[in-house]
Amino acid sequence: MATTTQTSDDPARDALRRAARTLFERHGYADTHIDAIAREAGVSISTFYSRCGSKDQMWRYAMGTEPPDSASSDQPVTGRARRTRRALIDAAAAIIERDGFHATRISDIAERAGVAIGSFYSYFPSKQAVFTAVIEDSLDRVDRQPPRSDTTATADLTPEQRRAHAIKQVEGAVERYLDRFADQSATLFARLDEALGSHPELVELRRAAHARSADVIAASLCRWQSAGLVDADLDPDHTADALAAMVGHSTRVWMVLGRPHDRTKALETLTRLWIRGIGLDR
Repeated sequence: MATTTQTSDDPARDALRRAARTLFERHGYADTHIDAIAREAGVSISTFYSRCGSKDQMWRYAMGTEPPDSASSDQPVTGRARRTRRALIDAAAAIIERDGFHATRISDIAERAGVAIGSFYSYFPSKQAVFTAVIEDSLDRVDRQPPRSDTTATADLTPEQRRAHAIKQVEGAVERYLDRFADQSATLFARLDEALGSHPELVELRRAAHARSADVIAASLCRWQSAGLVDADLDPDHTADALAAMVGHSTRVWMVLGRPHDRTKALETLTRLWIRGIGLDR
């Protein structure tokens, strides 16, 4: 495969591209993982997500072709290694959800996955590393769920109709977050919060999870500011951080800490605070 020579004005992105290409060529797509790319590039996992979005996107950027996993499903899936890694991630997720991060032992993960402890270390250097893979897998599964279809052509709408459409998008985003968190992430993220005190290296994982939501919100704010729909004086990045934190923390209080709540009222309250906070209700 010919060497990719493209560069950008973003040193972190260029470092990630070089690291990814090296690891993809050395290990292949399936056995190259996001945490390894970030480590090779000397950047945080959150930097990877902010620059690249996903492993698929990084493959396209670094290698110039579609990633192998994007091929048709009738092509053979390679690798005992992929199956073993998948088994370890699934085993770690189940045990950490049940017992908590601190009480989980590597021997328990290996036993549940049906592999020797030595095999565990062939894939993950530590319990923190497999937990990182578990959280990344949970985030990826959420990201693979497409938002509800919306085919509205906003260019033909009046300003009031565009504002109503934006409000509907906010409500839909909050609702999807509540539902997806309840279905897939609540217990795992509670376990992550438990582990942060004694394992500060996992803070980057929490930061990356936050960045995924905040980056999407910031992009929407920029569009709405350009259209004159929301407060033009708000800084999109800081506002997005605040809104993502509001929804994320409220959701954890209700679904992880067990604070009593009514789903309909929770959705209505978060949506109202969001649209009023950015001036979308004018």
